[in-house]
Amino acid sequence: MEATLEKIRGLEQIYIKGYEDRFLDNALRKIISHQLARDRADLQVLQQDLAELERKYRISSGEFYERFQAGQMSDEADFMEWNALYKMTTKLRNRLDILQGQRV
Repeated sequence: MEATLEKIRGLEQIYIKGYEDRFLDNALRKIISHQLARDRADLQVLQQDLAELERKYRISSGEFYERFQAGQMSDEADFMEWNALYKMTTKLRNRLDILQGQRV
């Protein structure tokens, strides 16, 4: 990961110093566009999984997560999975916000 961060810092320096070009702009735009599409598709699958658990247990994922973190839910397999899915969804939404130019 450190090597990737160094490359990103190098790209940042290229832009700061005014050395960017259309090829680089297009390449970065394509990479971000591709990642956005993948993340949106992944988010859709996660949201479907969460909706299934919400229907099964008749509680929203937000309410479930609060109660699970407070120790008010058991450690049964569905709840462990729900907790993991909720965390994955939150992280994915944050990443999408960043890629779309929104601050998190």
